Amino acid sequence: MVSVLVMIGLFLGLVTPSVMTTLDRIQADSSARKVTSLLASARSQAIATKATLIFQGDLDQNQYWVIDPKSEESSQVMELDRTIQFREFDDGEESLREGIFSVTFYPLGSTSGGTILLEPSDIDTDAPSFLLTIDPVTGKPYLQHAS
Repeated sequence: MVSVLVMIGLFLGLVTPSVMTTLDRIQADSSARKVTSLLASARSQAIATKATLIFQGDLDQNQYWVIDPKSEESSQVMELDRTIQFREFDDGEESLREGIFSVTFYPLGSTSGGTILLEPSDIDTDAPSFLLTIDPVTGKPYLQHAS
């Protein structure tokens, strides 16, 4: 009986770290997909309502939201999962590593464009890095693993 308990303890000791790293990767992937989904939704809403919408992200607080510039109404502020954070935003003209960045979606489907780098919050974690590119012509967001 004691040997069975020891075997179970060893098994759990070996499996737990693997499960935790897998969970971190899943949470980071889910969070990156939520940002991508909100970008796609803002594009679709701008086209449907024939109004300009602005996606904003806070590089310091790891939060993001959508604003209607005419009414100045904001969507719910959402936060990235603890495993991943906004690291950089590049719009082709400047690269930001702190503060608030904006991506504007126009009624015809185009956008101001840009690239968002999402990296693990903890260097020691196995969570992946992501590159989220917003095409300036089509306005569509593309998510890929960064190397």
